[in-house]
Amino acid sequence: MAWALHGKVLVLLLGYLGLVAADLRTDLRDFAALVPRRRIAHIAARHYVFDQRFRQAMQFIRSDEFLQIWKEIRAAPDVADLLGFLTVNGSGYDVSSVVDMVPNRLHSFQIPRLVPVQMMLQRDLTTFLREVVQSLPRAKFYSLAARKVHEGGEFALLYKALRSQKFRDLMHSVRHSPDLKTPLDKLSEQYINVDEIIQMTFELIGWGPQTT
Repeated sequence: MAWALHGKVLVLLLGYLGLVAADLRTDLRDFAALVPRRRIAHIAARHYVFDQRFRQAMQFIRSDEFLQIWKEIRAAPDVADLLGFLTVNGSGYDVSSVVDMVPNRLHSFQIPRLVPVQMMLQRDLTTFLREVVQSLPRAKFYSLAARKVHEGGEFALLYKALRSQKFRDLMHSVRHSPDLKTPLDKLSEQYINVDEIIQMTFELIGWGPQTT
């Protein structure tokens, strides 16, 4: 009887977590739908043609060496603490499952061979990532985030965790972790600016509404 009861509780719990994960995935897909993929691909293509450092970074993230560095970063205790905080405070959704998809997504990113002439002529000093951020529809991101936070679903919990001081503190610990000095230095050698990525991450999070 006790085992049967525990089994039912476990099934209900797993079912609830499945619904939470599904709801949050739907929320994230709504944001992904706002991303101008074609324009970003063209920006990447232009940088790949004209920017040797960007080209080197792209080649590196598709290498086995990058995968090994990624594993070292994921294995660091400070990274585990960061992802654990987001999982616990973000409605229980396993955020690490999203993070673990990053290497494959980067490896499979396709750069078009043909670049529109007008874009090839728009050469400037901004980095690829900064151009990507500038190409995003900020007003639409804010509107969507505000609506989902107001609805109070799973995304609202995760968003509140991302806006918290605790998340900033954990990110700072990750950035300055002794365990991560070697792999992060290696990324820097390949023109992957971790500090800039972190700064832009907080900038994107800041596009949404204030939380209480």
